[in-house]
Amino acid sequence: MVRRSKLSQTLMVALGIVLALIVLLPVLYIFVGALTFNASGVVKAPTLSNFTTAATSMPLVRQVGNSIIVTICQTLGQIVTAILAAYAIVFCNLKRPQLWMMVFLLSLMIPGETTILSNYLNVTSWGLMDTVIAVFLPYLVQGFTVFLFRQAFQSFPSELRDASQIDGAGHFRFMFHVLLPITKPTVIAATINSAVAAWNGYFWPLLVTNSPETRTIQVGITQLSGAESSHMGVVLAGSAIAIIPTLILTLAFNKSLRGMTVAGGIK
Repeated sequence: MVRRSKLSQTLMVALGIVLALIVLLPVLYIFVGALTFNASGVVKAPTLSNFTTAATSMPLVRQVGNSIIVTICQTLGQIVTAILAAYAIVFCNLKRPQLWMMVFLLSLMIPGETTILSNYLNVTSWGLMDTVIAVFLPYLVQGFTVFLFRQAFQSFPSELRDASQIDGAGHFRFMFHVLLPITKPTVIAATINSAVAAWNGYFWPLLVTNSPETRTIQVGITQLSGAESSHMGVVLAGSAIAIIPTLILTLAFNKSLRGMTVAGGIK
């Protein structure tokens, strides 16, 4: 029985390693190619020359900065508006809270392509074309994030809410000192979801920006692949620059994400 258990455990570990390698293979290819491919596509000794060429061909450092600004502003806007909206729906005794929630859910059912023209006309009329603000302004509110927080707040123990009210805690004190610390896994999950979506945005930033200095890194990588199509190592170096921040973000919050998954399974 013990042998069978050890054998199963070994097989599971081996299967896990194989699956991890399959998932990580594209990422490994990007970093290995960025460090070793020369202009002829031949593998050479590892060097940072491809990264230097990529940074000089396009203002990638500036575009990474633009992407960071867009990601921070868009994520912060979505999290703050979602927390306030979900809190009002769950804890503020609104009339017809389901109707208010339906308004946010309706935004999930409308294809994003149908609102692009109206957003484009608004950005143009406000004089924000070819600016970083135009990239994140239409996405400061997201219905799915409101839905996530509303579900988390609805499962919050009512006894803690009653105890906070007896202690004289107002809305903001209860929210920041009791509610958000307990629902921290949801806050982290929603933050990562919003941040990754903001970082990987492509079509809208391409539409509202014209100059390389105002574009984000995702658009810059596409332009780099066109300008340096004959040098795969340089293109891979640009791709590596684009994915490094998302890898850092995922690794930094890896423990919290795993804890959130376990907690969700227990519920």
